[in-house]
Amino acid sequence: MSAHSETPSDGASIAAATTHQRQLLYRRSPHYGSRRGAAVRWVVLHADVSPRESATLDWLCDPRSQVSYHVLIHRNGDLTRLVADDRAAWACGVSRWKGVEYLNRHSVSLAFSNRHDGTEEITAAQRATALWQLSVWRASYPIEEVLTHAMISPGRKTDPDRIPNFRLEDYA
Repeated sequence: MSAHSETPSDGASIAAATTHQRQLLYRRSPHYGSRRGAAVRWVVLHADVSPRESATLDWLCDPRSQVSYHVLIHRNGDLTRLVADDRAAWACGVSRWKGVEYLNRHSVSLAFSNRHDGTEEITAAQRATALWQLSVWRASYPIEEVLTHAMISPGRKTDPDRIPNFRLEDYA
């Protein structure tokens, strides 16, 4: 099973596989659309602003939320796949970068489970899993840059920049 496949081969909406000492979990979010032929150019990093992964996952799968990510990285380093990479996750909202608006169709999105309160740090396990996922994406797509939600939605979003030990250059 590929770490970047949409769902396990049996089509279950929740399943698990283990790799690199981390669990790869699958939970399908309904919040995605077509890339309409757009190529993946960027990775956008987010913070979920929640104290519990379970609450985040419930919200991302709730029809009312209208938001999702491709992957959510748990504090313990586990990774939950929510949207297949060949689909546009509804993660970026109103956004702009290098003349491109609404980056959902042009990006893959990774969210760190983190309260984003200026005190909670990214764990070493999260960093390791994020670097692993980035290597998977870089092997699959011609990634031009790794960006933050704050960079593409200035004045509207601040994540993940308020995480004390977050440094974009660690992921670039």
